[in-house]
Amino acid sequence: MKENSFVVWDEAGKSAVLVDPGCASQQELDTLEAFLDGNTLRPAAILVTHPHFDHIAGADRLSRIYGVDYLVCDADRALLGQRDEWAKLYQFKLDGPVGTARFFPAEEKTFRFGGIAVQVLPLGGHTVGSVAYYFPDAEAVFVGDTIVKGSLGFQETGFQQTLERIRDYLLPLPDSTRIYFGHGADSTIGEEKRENRFFKRSGALGSAQ
Repeated sequence: MKENSFVVWDEAGKSAVLVDPGCASQQELDTLEAFLDGNTLRPAAILVTHPHFDHIAGADRLSRIYGVDYLVCDADRALLGQRDEWAKLYQFKLDGPVGTARFFPAEEKTFRFGGIAVQVLPLGGHTVGSVAYYFPDAEAVFVGDTIVKGSLGFQETGFQQTLERIRDYLLPLPDSTRIYFGHGADSTIGEEKRENRFFKRSGALGSAQ
């Protein structure tokens, strides 16, 4: 599926957060574990932008290996239970159980894992509970599949809501902020403001009421 998985870490404290660990094969899991071990990083949490199978294929095993929760927005609770059905539809092989995710309410805004601060941005769009995770110290935001470089991803909850959420949560971020997508190359907020017609349309909506 060529899904992007990410590691954000605190160089001083060596704590790390995994975002969307879609490791679907033993080789991919071994590669991620080798990176963590080689850099003496200790995962403190697994964050899931949305629980489609290609974004959580490695979440259960990694949560058990490192003894950490993986976190999913409560609005996508039902979707997580459909993991195996969707994987079968796409002929995607998954090993192991779904595992136990920890659900957080949509209104929860921030997390802190050691020296790592995270802001939760409720984007919706791709799924009801799709969220972005903004790491201000890393100047990076991870948006899952709601947005792709230069456009939007497949939308389940309506384009208007997504435009409003982009306006409210992404446009205010510094232009230099790196924006990382669930699939494909990364970008910046500034580049998307210039090149992504949906960001331009979001800016034209005016201020939120």
